[in-house]
Amino acid sequence: MLDLSSLPPVPADKQIWPWTADAAVVEESVNSLPFISIITPSYNQGQYLEETIRSIIAQNYPNYELIIVDAGSTDNTLDVIRLYEPWITYWVSEKDRGQSHAIQKGLVQVKGDIVNWINSDDLVAPGAFYRIAAEFDLTRYDVICGRCDYFTGDITQLDMRGMRMKVEETVGDTINFQQINQPSTFFKASVLKELGVDEQFRYTMDLDLWFRYLLIAGQERILLSDNLFSYFRLHETSKTVAEGSHFVQDTQKVLYNILYSVEQAPVLLASVRRTISDPSFLPTRYPLKIPKHTLSAFVKHQAWLAVHRYNEMGEYTAAKQCLAIAREHGQPLNWSVVKQLIRLYAVPKGLLHHLTTRSLQ
Repeated sequence: MLDLSSLPPVPADKQIWPWTADAAVVEESVNSLPFISIITPSYNQGQYLEETIRSIIAQNYPNYELIIVDAGSTDNTLDVIRLYEPWITYWVSEKDRGQSHAIQKGLVQVKGDIVNWINSDDLVAPGAFYRIAAEFDLTRYDVICGRCDYFTGDITQLDMRGMRMKVEETVGDTINFQQINQPSTFFKASVLKELGVDEQFRYTMDLDLWFRYLLIAGQERILLSDNLFSYFRLHETSKTVAEGSHFVQDTQKVLYNILYSVEQAPVLLASVRRTISDPSFLPTRYPLKIPKHTLSAFVKHQAWLAVHRYNEMGEYTAAKQCLAIAREHGQPLNWSVVKQLIRLYAVPKGLLHHLTTRSLQ
């Protein structure tokens, strides 16, 4: 075990995790401890960084490394890093191209068997490393998804509890769910290094990574754990809170890339492209190693959304084409579809345009 007695002293008002290192769960029964690598991208969050670092050190886990990639902070970040330097394997502070670039730089330094990034305002939960070591069979699984609690202020102020990735019936269904609890999702290091982190995504690099993994490996090598692995901090300056609207745009880019990668019809691609306001966006073709039919639920959903978009714009030929794509991929012949068929095929175009215009007023 590590000597936690030499950690910097705990302020008198800090009597909860991660300041109370004795709260760590130590499980000596784990026979062979995998090496766990943590990357912490950082920029001007010195007020939270010390807690993040302590939550990693206080795991009391002997086989880990902490890699901090700072973007040239101008607050007290470097003071915090130097205070905990004996417990940090590698750190650098220099300008970079954003969080995704910082994580990618960290991946180059990783020497562990298991890897994740923990942002400079989030926390690893007590005993998480030991639980991961006990559950994560690297011969059977590529990724382990644990639970994550969201909090404000400190961890006594919980906002949402027990959040975890969902794996639905097919990859297409899982993609439709569009959920990522990144701080509690730990990858086999070799897998994450091969996937890499795409710098074009400032907000949804984790969602993009998750979906790219699914397109290559499917869902068979994913392990869902009921254990709590992390705490996700909500605060006014976090990207999740302060820049939430930008996540939608980044998500649409990821969804476009998936449709582009499975070579969907131009009419469907054009519908999604119209939801992306960034004129410089260039699509990326993702590697695809799973059967295309496992993505039918995703294509069906996107085509159905496109039907409604084209209807609103009065582009009824395009709406018909997207309705046909949705039906081809399993959209059931329910009352909603029947109404669309009547609307698009039985109602005269002039009247249809009049009715659509009035419904939008």
